[in-house]
Amino acid sequence: MSLTARKTQILLAFGLLVAAVLVACTSASAPPKDINVNLKTMAMTLSSTVAKAGEVTFHIKNDATDLKHEFVVFKTDLAGDKLPVDDKGGVVEAQLTKTDEMEVEKGQGGDLKINLTPGHYVAVCNIEGHYKAGMRVEFTVVP
Repeated sequence: MSLTARKTQILLAFGLLVAAVLVACTSASAPPKDINVNLKTMAMTLSSTVAKAGEVTFHIKNDATDLKHEFVVFKTDLAGDKLPVDDKGGVVEAQLTKTDEMEVEKGQGGDLKINLTPGHYVAVCNIEGHYKAGMRVEFTVVP
């Protein structure tokens, strides 16, 4: 085999290796379409605060043993702690763009699929007193 042919093989192999690494890095950093939601007594967490636009599946689990919770998603430019509230501390849903919601009994769970467009979102539990107690989380949907 000539030296030129050998160099060509080495460059081709190196190029394929670089391409494989780039594909692996790109897919590893892509925003998820599935997000785990953990509801506890007056606490809410998401497995990711970034999601990819389109159909997003929220896998919701209410780990609270004492309370039923809601998972209500709003698209808004407002900060999570600045949503409009009524005199009982509940979010005034009619003043916001609600995408969907799900009630989850204590110790139960379920999946909620929502078609989301790019933007800023706030998820809350809107059972009386829960939002005001801090049951909210912000997340971003990217193209």
